[in-house]
Amino acid sequence: MLSSVSRRLSRSAPAPAPAPAPAPAPAPASQAAAAPPPPPAPGAPPPPHPEEPWLIAVHKAFVSEGLAAALSTFDAQLAASASLVGKPSTYIRACEVLHAAGAPSDACADMLLSVVETKLPDVQTCRQVAYHLLSLQRFDEAVRVLELVLELAPAEPHSHTDIAFATLLRLRRKEEKDVATARAEMVVVVGALARVLTSTEWASRFAEIEWPALILLSWAVAWAEHAYPALRGSLWPEEQLPAERFRVGGAAGPQMDVFVWLGWDTDHTDVDLHVREPTGEEVYYGHNHSSTTGAAVSRDFTDGYGPEVYTLPKAPGGKYTVETNYYASHQATTGTGATSAVIWSVQRLGQFECEEMQFSSVRLTRHKQRQAVLQLEHGNAPPALTSA
Repeated sequence: MLSSVSRRLSRSAPAPAPAPAPAPAPAPASQAAAAPPPPPAPGAPPPPHPEEPWLIAVHKAFVSEGLAAALSTFDAQLAASASLVGKPSTYIRACEVLHAAGAPSDACADMLLSVVETKLPDVQTCRQVAYHLLSLQRFDEAVRVLELVLELAPAEPHSHTDIAFATLLRLRRKEEKDVATARAEMVVVVGALARVLTSTEWASRFAEIEWPALILLSWAVAWAEHAYPALRGSLWPEEQLPAERFRVGGAAGPQMDVFVWLGWDTDHTDVDLHVREPTGEEVYYGHNHSSTTGAAVSRDFTDGYGPEVYTLPKAPGGKYTVETNYYASHQATTGTGATSAVIWSVQRLGQFECEEMQFSSVRLTRHKQRQAVLQLEHGNAPPALTSA
């Protein structure tokens, strides 16, 4: 499966376009702070739909009286409606609504973790919980849930890319620069991604996940060697993936002004990545190379979990709008009630002192549903798009 990656690298310039620990128990509502709620979080989901009156009650309680009142209202709604009890979607939707209203990330995380504490959930539910935890930047909890995903679904390459990414983010957020800890974390990251790149066991619908995984591996190793000089020369899996042939960007890693990654939690599903560029051009699977910026979008995954990635080495200034299009799904999502997508972006990828990362998770409930999920502002104003 690496032959296509090797061919792509040979055509590219050095900087190309490219068993878990138990989760903590939620705090009782009586211990929650009753202070006035902060403003809604940027990019958070919208308030509840009118067809969800129980969520409207939780939202109103938070806005008017604060977190303790919202959690008390949530408990009352569970007691009043047996249909809500035990459904993962109940806790996931409550988390989304509290996050949208500006609730603290620890309270939202506790709500999510209730899903995996009540009973052993399925893989899709675990992925959805983990993606929401990533969007809340609760990386320790996300890693623990993704370790469960890896245990439940080791034969899916996304189980390995997800744990690698979450572990890398956890390491990047550590304030203490301990070399031994960094080495141990990077062993997990490199091992997981190397398996994705070299294994022959993956189903055919996952073909071409190698290129996004190779970008992620090259970026992760370059960052670790930059942040921890003592690790230089010891992390790249040279025997499996000779660096001269496979290391994107060499020791410096890939260099991109804008990089966007879209993945989702439901198998046999098609979610499309669209990026509207400041030049006026839109890049997506049907127009996967930008004539004005040189950006590219990777393979259109129509029957798996993605990922689809947008790579732009040299970006003109202006606004980049990242959108998802939920095209189709052929797998039931009865437990969570929806497919969730996780979108993350890095501006100035490879310039480690000034990288800017954004996260978003979005709940997809209607086929052909299209929505903006991220806005990126980059540099100065771009040249205008001219028609041919």
